[in-house]
Amino acid sequence: MDGRHVIRTKAFTLIELLVVVAILALLTGILLPSVSRAKRLAKITKAHAELRGITMAIEMYRQVNHDHIPPTRFSCSSRTAYDLPVELTPFLPSGRRDNLDVIAMPDPFVRDQTYRYRAVGPGILNESTLLANASTLWIPDGFGGEEEADTGRYHSDPRTSPVLYAVWSMGPAPASALFDIPGRLPLPQKYWLKSGCEAGVIVHYQDASRQLHMSP
Repeated sequence: MDGRHVIRTKAFTLIELLVVVAILALLTGILLPSVSRAKRLAKITKAHAELRGITMAIEMYRQVNHDHIPPTRFSCSSRTAYDLPVELTPFLPSGRRDNLDVIAMPDPFVRDQTYRYRAVGPGILNESTLLANASTLWIPDGFGGEEEADTGRYHSDPRTSPVLYAVWSMGPAPASALFDIPGRLPLPQKYWLKSGCEAGVIVHYQDASRQLHMSP
């Protein structure tokens, strides 16, 4: 013996390593759903906040445009109908347009689309043709009450429509079969995102008395 001490380190056994791996897998399985729920809730909260900002922008636009609100847009090209109206650009925090000349304010659940906007009354087709009473909203019978029906009709006259406009996010499952008749979005409550549901739109709208409302 030369007097030197040999320091021995204890290695993990295979069983110990497997136990550690199993614990990590268990913790991951427990934590991942919580993280996913938190991210989903954050997107829902962001959508509500930005939709509220859009309704405020609409009201500011109305104040400087003789009590009118922006027309709804339609398109026969690859662009999706109901883009946010570019007229709101000066009144929104983003204040920018993308290369397709739409407001750069994407839906957090559909990153390649803006939030949707649909108002009763004038509509602009292909960014060129203004049509009177071309834009409609489908409003179910009993809308706003506890007994909302599956029947209803499209309204095109803002003087008689129960709702003047709506802005919405497509929510966490934009391609859901829940939206069985997409042309009726977004006002039927059966399409709204509710607690415990995987799909549904997040909507803010203004009724005929100019009161603002929102989905849960």
